[in-house]
Amino acid sequence: MSEPIKALASVPATGPVAEPDWEPLYRSHYAGSVRLAGLLIGDYHQGEEIAQDAFARLLEAGSRVENPAAYLRATVVNLSRSRIRRVMLARRRPEPAIADSPGADEGIDSVAAAGAIRAALRKLPTRQREAVVLRFYGDLPLAEVASTMGVSEGSVKTHIHRGLAALAPHLEALR
Repeated sequence: MSEPIKALASVPATGPVAEPDWEPLYRSHYAGSVRLAGLLIGDYHQGEEIAQDAFARLLEAGSRVENPAAYLRATVVNLSRSRIRRVMLARRRPEPAIADSPGADEGIDSVAAAGAIRAALRKLPTRQREAVVLRFYGDLPLAEVASTMGVSEGSVKTHIHRGLAALAPHLEALR
């Protein structure tokens, strides 16, 4: 167990606290909370923000908290998890740049191609279509496609291979 985690874990659990003296708690646990959050998310500066948010939530909870150190530690971990989830979601779905948007007359070919691709996808069996769309449109790794579809990674590879083979003649026609 690392020092910050030992420091947070060393505070004994007690009964309900009337109104704790927050300053000693802050002085003794702030640095450890920052290090814990920084290690969890890989960024010290964001770790500071998370630690400050955790202390703010602890202050809001006030005397309802039986063990302030444990509450603080759990809050730091939960806030770090939330921050990681938001970053991962942003990486999966980046916002399109406005400057890259095609003009009204520039997108005609891409609209026709997209319609042809959708029509070709509709001709595929359901499992092949699911595998191809999740892998290439959803940009998911094989393991996540397999988990989503409820099949093994080998089955996903087979469905993708067969689906792409069936789509190849349709995609060649678009060139």
